[in-house]
Amino acid sequence: MYHYIRSFDKFLPYFNFLHFNDFKKQINYLKKKKSFFNISDDLNKNYYKNKFLLTFDDGLKEHLNVAKYLKKKNILGLFFIPGLQLKKSDFLPIHKIHLLFGKYDANELLGIYKKFKIKVDFDKDIYSIFKKQKNFLDQNNLISENSKKVFLKTLLNNLDQKNPLLVKNIFNYCFGKIKQKKIFKNFYLNSKDIIDLNKLGMKIGGHSYGHRVLSKLTYNQQINDISKSMNILSNILDRNIEYFCYPYGGFKVFNKDTIKILKKKKITYSFNVDSKDWVNKSNNFYVPRYDCNEFKHGKIFKIS
Repeated sequence: MYHYIRSFDKFLPYFNFLHFNDFKKQINYLKKKKSFFNISDDLNKNYYKNKFLLTFDDGLKEHLNVAKYLKKKNILGLFFIPGLQLKKSDFLPIHKIHLLFGKYDANELLGIYKKFKIKVDFDKDIYSIFKKQKNFLDQNNLISENSKKVFLKTLLNNLDQKNPLLVKNIFNYCFGKIKQKKIFKNFYLNSKDIIDLNKLGMKIGGHSYGHRVLSKLTYNQQINDISKSMNILSNILDRNIEYFCYPYGGFKVFNKDTIKILKKKKITYSFNVDSKDWVNKSNNFYVPRYDCNEFKHGKIFKIS
C-alpha cells in the first residue's frame, strides 16, 4: 500500500512522503523476494501465489509518474481514486489536514488551533493516549515533535468527522485561494490522467466519494457515497469498476452495510489495511495489505 510518492518540496517542509528514489529502490528490493503481478495478469480469474500486488490510494497526481515507471517494468499497479476532487475541484478533507501538517511544525499548529478555539492539553491528553508509543519522548525526555503532531492530527481528524466546516475554515485561513488553485492542479489526477493510467495497463478502483469513515454513515448515506464514486470513474473509463478500497482502512471503518452495498455494485475485491498475506481462502471483501513502510526503503523521507 502506497500513498504519497514524490520529491521534497520546500513549501511543505514537514510533509510525510516516500521519496520516488526510495520507491524505485524498494521495487528492486521486493523483486528479489517475489515476482510482481504483470500487467497482463487477470485478477478476477486466477489466484496468484507468491506475487506482490502494488496498490496506490487517493488518486494523487504523482501516481501517473509511478504508473509510467511500472509500465516500463511490466508491473501492474492498482490505483484507488476518490470522487469528490474530480467533481468539485476541491481538496478532500483528509488532504487538507495532510497539507496543514506538511506546512507547519507542532508549535505553529498549536497557535492555529488556539486561534480557532480548539482546546489542546498536551500534559493531560497526550500522555494518556500516546505514552506507550515508541519514541514518545525525545532525547531531552520531553514530548517529541512527532508525538505532538500525531496527537494534533488525530484530534483534528476526529473534529473533522463531527464538523467538516472547521477544517475547511482552517485550511482557507492557512492557504489562500491562489495557493489552493496552484497546489490543487498538481495534487490530484484529473480525468485525462485516469484515462492515461488505464492506457498504461493499470487497474483502477473506487475509494469512496468524500473519503469519510463509511461505518459512521447511515446505509443510505453509504449508498450515495459509494454510488457517486463508482459512477464518476465509470463515466470516465466507460466501463464498470470492479475494485474498491475502504478509506482509512482497518475493520472499524466499514460495516455489514458497506459489504452489502459493494456486493450489489458487483465489486470483485475490496481492500483493507491488515498486515498479512492474502491466501486462496481469504474473503474477497477483506483483502489485506501491508504498508510500504514495513519493508526496506519504505521509510518516510527526512532531510538529513
